Amino acid sequence: MRMRRFPGGRNLKKLVFAAMGLLAAILWSADQAGAQEELYKIQPGDQLAVSVLEDPNLNQTVLVRPDGRITLPIAGSVRAEGLSPEQLQEVLRKRFARGFEITPTVTVSLRYIAARDEVVDEEQAATVFVIGQVARPGALELTRPTNLLQALALAGGPGRFAKLDGIQLRRHDEDGTETEVMTFDYERIEDGMAALGNVLVKDGDVIVVPERGLFD
Repeated sequence: MRMRRFPGGRNLKKLVFAAMGLLAAILWSADQAGAQEELYKIQPGDQLAVSVLEDPNLNQTVLVRPDGRITLPIAGSVRAEGLSPEQLQEVLRKRFARGFEITPTVTVSLRYIAARDEVVDEEQAATVFVIGQVARPGALELTRPTNLLQALALAGGPGRFAKLDGIQLRRHDEDGTETEVMTFDYERIEDGMAALGNVLVKDGDVIVVPERGLFD
């Protein structure tokens, strides 16, 4: 018995395969869109670990402030709330590029996820800057009362070349005018011989850990 061919059979087959390919593409796009929607969105109170491969000195652990922003050296103040860690990476990569000849490799990971009902006390939140001879110089995002010694600990402590008896706490008013400079000896505080380490740091304080001289 001879099989009868229908006219346009090949074209029909091509149309079927094309339809199947289109359906597969639509399903793949839907999966990708669903995956994007499932990305975690950063919120105030989260703690983020930011690392820069080309310059480990820029590595920071930062807190997302009540206003949804973080502050980093070079990058400055950046809005993080509502972004995924991957999206924030791209923003920071462009910001950090200002200080590099090439676009740096930036990684953002979650160190702590704030509970949805966890509220960051805006009155207690403070940004303190630690510069000089410490393990992790930069901005500290604080959400609770923190004294000078604790702030230094959060920055990784004084480095091996730090001038321990010349550490300064420089305080400014709301206009940025320096109003007070306190100098203390880190070793005396560690030994419990000085009370200055218990001074609570305030928003905008700058802690300076100088490098010791050749004969110190």
